Amino acid sequence: MDCDLLLSWMTLTGEGAWATFRNAAQELVGPDADLSRISRALRITLSDLGFADFFIEDTQRWKILPPVLGGLAGKRCVAGMFGGRTPVILESLKTTAENLGCEIRWETPRDSPVLIRIEGAMSELAAIANEVGVVFETNLAAAVVQVLRPVPRTLEYAPVEPAPLNWKVQSFDFKTCSWTEGLRAHSACEYTPTYGPPKYFVHVKRGKLLKISKRESLYAAAMLNGIALIRYEATDGRLSVPLFAPLPALYSRAACLCSGQLGSVVDGRIIYDEIPSDIAAFLMVAAGQPHPSVKSAPGGLK
Repeated sequence: MDCDLLLSWMTLTGEGAWATFRNAAQELVGPDADLSRISRALRITLSDLGFADFFIEDTQRWKILPPVLGGLAGKRCVAGMFGGRTPVILESLKTTAENLGCEIRWETPRDSPVLIRIEGAMSELAAIANEVGVVFETNLAAAVVQVLRPVPRTLEYAPVEPAPLNWKVQSFDFKTCSWTEGLRAHSACEYTPTYGPPKYFVHVKRGKLLKISKRESLYAAAMLNGIALIRYEATDGRLSVPLFAPLPALYSRAACLCSGQLGSVVDGRIIYDEIPSDIAAFLMVAAGQPHPSVKSAPGGLK
């Protein structure tokens, strides 16, 4: 699949409905492909690596992000190209980098646009961005971290809604690490109608239901119950979360942009490598988890 062609189309289009994104993907892969799997994989890749935002403000819409040449927190003097782009931008980037004597590398992972890495002094990387006409960030992951909303604050300002009538309800059970039927106190809850997408809530004191996104609901419930989901190995710069509880979108983006690579799945956990300790600490505390210097309580999950 030509993911760069898809990214060029998204860049020129700017934004659109999820249905149009799926249709564009289907045109590239053909009618016999597993469109649901491919669309989901593309969404995760394009979101986690800072190319586009999806399901903006709880809608079925996507929007391309501005092009940026960003320094990778986990790689000294290396920057990656993210956000919207066209073949013209890529050619200008390649020519400028070569003229300045910087090393430029191209990688093509599965279900992903080409990943571009440029190695050089910060002054050279800034000069490349200026010549190409894109924004330069010395530490792109740190810039993303600064705009994410902490889970405790999200919970504080989440709207209270009544339980939807005649919708199927499930609650997340951290003991079995699965969704179970019925409403449970202080849990993440999923309400599903007969037709249409589900809604997610967190059940709190006095039976209130606070509307929140699916990923945030799990971290909010973990915080309320003292459950440790995130692990950080400082010596290896490795941060991991359970496969059943992916990081909220911006958190995952910040983690991925430390190395410029997607997280990998190993033994039921999503692994992010090359995470500096300051960014790991920020992500964990913002997610309502213990600071990495604090030893996890017995309630932590493997």
